[in-house]
Amino acid sequence: MSCIKGVDTLTAFRLAAEAGSFSRFRSAPAFASWCGLVPSERSSGESERRGGITKAGNALARTALIESAWHYSTCSPRPKAPAPGTDVPPAIRSRADDCTARLHRRREALAAAGKSACKANAAVARELACWVWEIGCRSEGT
Repeated sequence: MSCIKGVDTLTAFRLAAEAGSFSRFRSAPAFASWCGLVPSERSSGESERRGGITKAGNALARTALIESAWHYSTCSPRPKAPAPGTDVPPAIRSRADDCTARLHRRREALAAAGKSACKANAAVARELACWVWEIGCRSEGT
């Protein structure tokens, strides 16, 4: 996970420790929900009303993802250089590079749409949670 921009060794360790095993979540949205990064909903009949993030999940994982997402407001879309002495499988490295490019584009699109910085950051953090889940499952071999 530390191949993703904004996620360093300590953040990757925190996310892995809090999640335990990423394969215990059936999908990426389930992991994002566990982190409390999904929008709340107050719907009745045909009307749909969505609110802010639920914050009903794991506070430590959510905080780590929110802090990591702030990097995408100023970073470049270039992939993160691997740490010296690390051996990352090419498939995981490729997905981490895709993640960095996708989140950078997403953050720019939200800013261009006029979204506030905090709302854009929460949206990027939710998508980052989905990428973390995928890379976590790949590293576990599932």
